[in-house]
Amino acid sequence: MAETRVKGACYALEAFGERSVLAGVNNKLQLYEWQAGATSSTPTLRLQAEHCGHILVLYIAVRGDFILVGDLMKSLSVLQCPPGASSLTELARDCSANWMTSVAFLDDDTYLGAENSLNLFIARKNADAATDDERNRLEIVGEFHLGEFVNKFRKGSLAMQVTESGATPIPTQLYCTVNGVLGVVATLPADDFAFLLKVQTALTSVIQGVGGLSHAAWRSFRNERKTVEASHVIDGDLIEAYLELPRAEMEKVVAGLGVSVEDLTKRIEDLARLH
Repeated sequence: MAETRVKGACYALEAFGERSVLAGVNNKLQLYEWQAGATSSTPTLRLQAEHCGHILVLYIAVRGDFILVGDLMKSLSVLQCPPGASSLTELARDCSANWMTSVAFLDDDTYLGAENSLNLFIARKNADAATDDERNRLEIVGEFHLGEFVNKFRKGSLAMQVTESGATPIPTQLYCTVNGVLGVVATLPADDFAFLLKVQTALTSVIQGVGGLSHAAWRSFRNERKTVEASHVIDGDLIEAYLELPRAEMEKVVAGLGVSVEDLTKRIEDLARLH
């Protein structure tokens, strides 16, 4: 129906609004508008706006009028194109040198990224900062070593969520890896996260890693520049390992948590139903 020639390789395409498409062409993010022709003319794709300043635009995610870009080695950047506007405005970027493999929105101000050292990280736009420099810089609020090369995020779930009346469903992102692994990233309420963090700590004293490896060391975010402990992310595989423990070890885990073995079992089984 229509075609247009671009000056470079197109690495990513994403629909934007009802009549536009975003394209990652070499180091540029370009916005093309679909223009339907009259009865006797041919529809066209018109270049409406472009944004430079990247190395290679490999990944694009869209949420409303916000755009998340994953670069070959310049990590994440967040842009905006309000309805009716003909320009792409950069709002904030991560100044770290992360070689991205996939990106996704968690919400308008929070973003999920995967990079080639097999890590996940979470960045947040600091819209309430006092200075322009701080507002233009994404803050890293979570880091985690996954141990898998993620090549796609997709909002959704492999299972239907059944919630109690009035309860809000837990937002989930699916991911897939080059090894064929399917996984789920769930955004937990603050109270649930704080409780499960205590459960994770208790489990690490009961469950020994294969070969005596430390769980904290394995899940630490690490690349060629730094190694830091995992933060603000809980290991769901470790939490669900509780369900396979003998009763005596389950009782060791719940000691000091203020819940019974049955209560903790039910809470973890409810989480396991997310996948």
